[in-house]
Amino acid sequence: MGLSVLAFGQTTREIIKDLDGDSIKDTIRIDSDSRTLICFLSTQKFKKIQSGVIQKLNFGNTLEPTKKGFEFWNDFDRSGFRCVFEYDAKAKKMRLVQMRRIDDILSFDYGDEAKGESRVNLITNEYIGNFYRVSHGKLQKMPTIKTKMTFPVTYLETFGDALCFDYEEKCLALYKENEKK
Repeated sequence: MGLSVLAFGQTTREIIKDLDGDSIKDTIRIDSDSRTLICFLSTQKFKKIQSGVIQKLNFGNTLEPTKKGFEFWNDFDRSGFRCVFEYDAKAKKMRLVQMRRIDDILSFDYGDEAKGESRVNLITNEYIGNFYRVSHGKLQKMPTIKTKMTFPVTYLETFGDALCFDYEEKCLALYKENEKK
């Protein structure tokens, strides 16, 4: 009888690094049981800081370290969100500074080049969207959408995926508005 081994892609569920700039290692992790992000900052005496509930915490979620903080990825079958957090020294909290969205619903029929993506800088409120549309049976890149998009200032403890779905709704409205141009 042979032995078979299954290997699955590993996701990062915890990052230990200095997040608050004091040269002491902090921790951010995904807690699947409570469906939240949990952070321990040295500047907050390692008090537990917990995000709001992430109602649709998917199997494709992970944490990625960045130069100034971390990214939380929550991927779905054909779309997903990337939420970037950085330490706000004035507020002494981890702040959501950028959201990115991927939508590859057209790639099922038109290949990887049909992936749409957008991002909003939550400090400057600048939104950029790059999408595709199908016209007369052919895939066409739409003109880049550049506009202002505002959201409330969001810290880790007030973050939940409802904000991501609000962002998605605004993206879809912009797509529909610009699709016919």
